[in-house]
Amino acid sequence: ALLDRGFHAPTTYFPLLVPECLLIEPTETECREELDGFIAAMLEIRDLARSDAAEVKAAPRRTPVRRLDDVRAAKDLDLTWQSKPRPPAGA
Repeated sequence: ALLDRGFHAPTTYFPLLVPECLLIEPTETECREELDGFIAAMLEIRDLARSDAAEVKAAPRRTPVRRLDDVRAAKDLDLTWQSKPRPPAGA
């Protein structure tokens, strides 16, 4: 949902001592307006999650790639600069 609002998704906190914790670590170069915009986006997402959780779970909706498959990415590494054509999904 953050990606749909123009913000890069934060990384997960590691080691995972607190379940579902986010690591939000802005750089020193972020201006106050950018931080306020991020907070407003988080509050908007919170309110949307309370009223329509399915909408938040379906995010991102406005990106070229909807949702990455982390398991496939970890198991099917492609470390070359030139990729071979992939079979269609589910093949």
